[in-house]
Amino acid sequence: MQLGLPQLTIIIVSVLQTVHASWWYLGIASSYQTLKDELEHTPEVNKCDSLPFLGPRQREMCALENKLIDIIHEGASMGIEECQHQFQNRRWNCTTFNTTNVFGKILNTKSRETAYIYAIFSAGVMYSVTRACSRGKLDRCGCDQNVRSVDTSGKFEWGGCSDNIRFGHRFSKEFVDSNEMRRSEKGLMNVWNNGAGRLNTKDKLDLICKCHGVSGSCSIRICWRRLKSFRTVGTYLKDKFDGASLVKMNKKRTKLRRIGKHQKRPTRKDLVYIEQSPDFCNEDPKYGSLGTHGRQCNQTSYGLDGCGLMCCGRGYYTLVTEVKDDCDCKFYWCCRVECKQCTQVVEKHFCN
Repeated sequence: MQLGLPQLTIIIVSVLQTVHASWWYLGIASSYQTLKDELEHTPEVNKCDSLPFLGPRQREMCALENKLIDIIHEGASMGIEECQHQFQNRRWNCTTFNTTNVFGKILNTKSRETAYIYAIFSAGVMYSVTRACSRGKLDRCGCDQNVRSVDTSGKFEWGGCSDNIRFGHRFSKEFVDSNEMRRSEKGLMNVWNNGAGRLNTKDKLDLICKCHGVSGSCSIRICWRRLKSFRTVGTYLKDKFDGASLVKMNKKRTKLRRIGKHQKRPTRKDLVYIEQSPDFCNEDPKYGSLGTHGRQCNQTSYGLDGCGLMCCGRGYYTLVTEVKDDCDCKFYWCCRVECKQCTQVVEKHFCN
């Protein structure tokens, strides 16, 4: 059967929307609230099926429990917030858009930035699901009981509720990786960086202990394992971003390998990329770069947030403003506080 031009156009548009749509969209707060309002009128069994930006396997997993969609939303939100925190002083500051691919055309590149996005979102889902298990929010998982079989050499006893990182890792792997085309360069890169996000999250564990004994003697220590803060995970992945490895696909198109023999072989915890990043100095629709015109910079810094590097040599301008704040506050019994009004001159610098 031959397709007419209108039908062909509809099919192409549909395919493109599917390719660019992403579950990350659940992380956009305003979009998620709108979705929740719409889902209230949808039968429970069809809630996940009605989300077009989820892949088939993702819809199945989302439908396993009603609460999962909220937990996936939490993981996606964590990924967006952490990405924007880590890159707030860089030329690329993890800009998001209210579209179903969230990050715009930067995802058309196979750059370090794309690598970090995939890693932090994979980590976010693992983190939110793991914590949900420990807090009793999910029926399919609970505390990690396997950790109690680990020998402690008598230093402490296992107790409490250890974070179930195994379940969180397994869920994130199956959910996040399910849409990737593993025979393509981009797909292999995404799967690698998804895995790096999870492995670096898995490594960030604290041993939390409480003492028990007569008169605070601490004769018995009860301990459990808990994930470190997500800020710690994001910072560690940022270091991996700075040390990411340039790779290429092998001839069999089955895996990625380093560019040259003299290059460090990346481990599974390292981020990898295939293309060099754009400089992000000027607006470039092709790469989704907004440029740094008008961005605030640090006049005294020689780092990436300094006006020299942030403004790409174009120079900067300064705005002087007066800010009034409370000062010399005194407490009078009882019960009032009186403050003076102090005026401070503040200089802010912006890129030309």
